[in-house]
Amino acid sequence: MRRRYTLLPLLGLLLLAPSFVSASDLLLEAAYAAILRGDYDSGRTTINDLLTKDTELQDARQALTWLDSYHEVVASRKDLKAKTFDWNVTEAKKAKEENDLRLALAFAAQAMPYAADETEYAQQPWIAELTKEAKLAAGKYERKGKWDLALGYYSFLSRIHEDDETIKELRKHAVRHARVEYAYEDEEALERRLKDVDKRLLENAIQMVSRLYYEEPDFKQMANGAIENLITLAGASKPQEFLDGLANPALRDHFVQKLEEISSDIKNRERFSQRDLERVFNTVAFLNRGSVELPEALLVVEFVEGFISELDDFTGMVWPVDAREFDKMMMGGFEGVGIQLGVDEISKRLKVVTPLENSPALEAGIEPEDLIIAVDGESTKGWTTDDAVQNIMGPGGSEVVLTIFRPETGQRLDFKLVRRKIELHTVQGVERIPGKTDNKWNYMLDEDTGVAFIRLSNFLPKSEDELERALREARDQGMRGLVLDVRHNPGGLLDVAIDVVSDFLADGEVVSTRGRVEREHRERVGGRARYRDVPLVILVNEGSASASEILAGALQDHNRAIVLGDRTFGKGSVQHVRGLGNDARLKLTTALYYLPSGRTPHKAPDADVWGVDPDWHLRLTPKEFRRVLERQRDVSIIRNGAAEQPEALSEEDREKAVAELKDDTAEDDEDEPFLTEEQIERLDGDPFEAPDTDPQLETALLLIRVKLAADVPWPRDLAAAFDTDRRP
Repeated sequence: MRRRYTLLPLLGLLLLAPSFVSASDLLLEAAYAAILRGDYDSGRTTINDLLTKDTELQDARQALTWLDSYHEVVASRKDLKAKTFDWNVTEAKKAKEENDLRLALAFAAQAMPYAADETEYAQQPWIAELTKEAKLAAGKYERKGKWDLALGYYSFLSRIHEDDETIKELRKHAVRHARVEYAYEDEEALERRLKDVDKRLLENAIQMVSRLYYEEPDFKQMANGAIENLITLAGASKPQEFLDGLANPALRDHFVQKLEEISSDIKNRERFSQRDLERVFNTVAFLNRGSVELPEALLVVEFVEGFISELDDFTGMVWPVDAREFDKMMMGGFEGVGIQLGVDEISKRLKVVTPLENSPALEAGIEPEDLIIAVDGESTKGWTTDDAVQNIMGPGGSEVVLTIFRPETGQRLDFKLVRRKIELHTVQGVERIPGKTDNKWNYMLDEDTGVAFIRLSNFLPKSEDELERALREARDQGMRGLVLDVRHNPGGLLDVAIDVVSDFLADGEVVSTRGRVEREHRERVGGRARYRDVPLVILVNEGSASASEILAGALQDHNRAIVLGDRTFGKGSVQHVRGLGNDARLKLTTALYYLPSGRTPHKAPDADVWGVDPDWHLRLTPKEFRRVLERQRDVSIIRNGAAEQPEALSEEDREKAVAELKDDTAEDDEDEPFLTEEQIERLDGDPFEAPDTDPQLETALLLIRVKLAADVPWPRDLAAAFDTDRRP
C-alpha cells in the first residue's frame, strides 16, 4: 500500500511556533523531511506552495532545482526501461519465429531486468513455451556430452526463472560437468593441475574440516558430492583423449557402476562420520587400481573438490599450481611492470587499459590503448591475459621487453622495463585534477553544497592510509557531506574495514565473530572518528562483499549512515587459510560475522535473507551497471601527456593497421560457441543507450544536499517511508 504524507499536523506547529520561527521555515523543513523519506511529491508540493507566496526564497528555489534535476533522471530511467523491454521482447519473438532458439532465449533473458513485473513476465505463455524448448535442447546436448552448450541454456533460463529449483539443479549439474571438461582440456592442463598433489593433502583437508568448520560438517553430504564429482570425471569426453582407462568403455562403465553403488550405499546410511568419508576414498582408490587406473592425484583433486562443494560458497582449495596467484592476491601487490590488461575487440590482441600509478610502465611512457604484440621478442598472438601475466610478471629487478603497437600513431615501440613491487591503489575520487603531474584526485561531486565522493575498491593493507589522505584532501576541497562508494568492492582485510568505520563512528561495536570452535570475539571502535559529523551515504550492490558488508552494516546499525543501492553479496563468514603441505592451502570457513544488531550477512544455502539490505533500494539495470563500470574505468585511466607524439593516423588508417594484427587463433577453436558473433552483434543491437548518469549516485547526491540544507538527523523510518512504485 502506498503511504501518503499529510502536512495537516503542521498547522498546530505553526500556531504554537515561537515568533522568531517563520511559517516558511517550518514548511521548508517539512518539505526537506518529506524528501529524505522519499516522498518527493509532498516535498515538491510544499516547495511550490512556498514559492507561489514568495518567489525570493532562495533555499526553496534551490531545493526545487535539485528535485527537478532528479526527476529528469527518474523519468529518463522509466522511459528507457520500457523501450528496452519492448525491443528485447520483440526481438525474442522474431528470433523464435526464425527458429533461432538460442537467440530467442538470450533476448528473453535480456528483457527480464527491464520488465515492470518480473513474475508476470516469466509466466507469459510464450515464455513458458520457450522454456520448455530450451530444456529439451539442453537435454540433447547433455546426452551428447556438450556440457558447455547445455550450461548456456540453463544459464539463460536461470536469469528468467531465478527461483526455479529445478533449473537451479540442472544448472549446478551442468556446471560440474563443464568445469571438468575445462579443467582437463589436454594432457598439459592435467599435469599442471596435479603437480605436487598427493593423498596427504586430502587427509589433512578432511581433518581440518572436521576440527575447525564453523558448524558440524555433514560428512554424508560431503561424500555424496565427492562421488558425484568422480562420476562426472569418468563421463567427461576430453580426459578420455589422453587417459587410457577412461577411453576404454568397459573399464569406464565398470568404474562408474561401482561409484554409483557406493553413492547408493552412502544415501542409505543413517550415520556417517569423518572416518567413513576417509574410507570412501580408500574404497574408490582400490576400485580405480582394478579398473581405469587414473592417477591417484586426480582422484584426490576431484574427491576434495566434490566434498568441498557441499560445504559453503567460500570454503575452497588452493592447489599447489594456484599458490603463487593466491599469494599475490592476498598481499595486495605484486612484482611486475604495472599494467592493467584487456583484450582489443577488433584485433583480439592484448591491450593496455591503463598503466598503474607509480609503475615502470607509466614512467616509460606506455599509454592506454597500446597493443602488446610481443614480450621478450615472442609474439603474443593467441595469448590470453593469464598468459600475459605469467610472462610479464617476474622477480623485482629483472628486465622484460614489451613490443608495443600504438594505434593512434601506427608506431611499433620497444620498452625495456625493470620489474619492481607494484602497490595497488584502492581509492578514487570524481576525476583526476587536470594539469596535475601527480595524478591527484578531485573529490568534490558538488562544490556548491560541499558533497564529496570517494570510491573504495578494496580493503588492502594500505587502504586506510589512502582513505585518510583522501578524506583530508576532500575536507580541504570543501567536503561537508560524503558519498562513500563500495559497489563492486569484494572486501579484504577485516582490520582495515574496522579502521575505516572508526573514521566515522565515535564509539560502538563494529562486528563480532563466533563459530563452532572459535570463541566469540567482538571488535569495537572508540576515540578518534575525525569525520563523525559528516553526513554519509554508502553505495552498495551485489558485488559488495565481506569487509564492505561489515562497513556498511555497522554504520547502518548505528544509524550513522544511509545505505543505498542493492542487497549486498552475502559473504558474512570468516575464512582461515591453513597449510596442507606442498604449498597447498585450505581456505576454510571457521566462523560467521555478526553485525551490531545481531544479524549476519552470511548467505546460507537456500536462504531468503542475507547480506546488508539497503535503507534505500535502487537496483541498476544492466545498461546502467555497464555505464557505471565504464565511468569507473575511464576515471582510473592515466595518460602520459608530456612527451611529444608523432602525427596521428586517420581513423581509416588506424582501423586498417589494427585489423592487420588480428588474432585468428580463436576462430580455429573446435568448440561450438553458444552464440555466434552474428547473434551477439544482433543481441547488442539495442538502439536505446543509457545516459551518462549514475542513478544510485544521483539519489545519494540529492539525499546529502537536502540533509545538509535541513541539518536534521537521518529519519530512522527512511526505508519504510515509500514503496517500490515511488522508487526511481
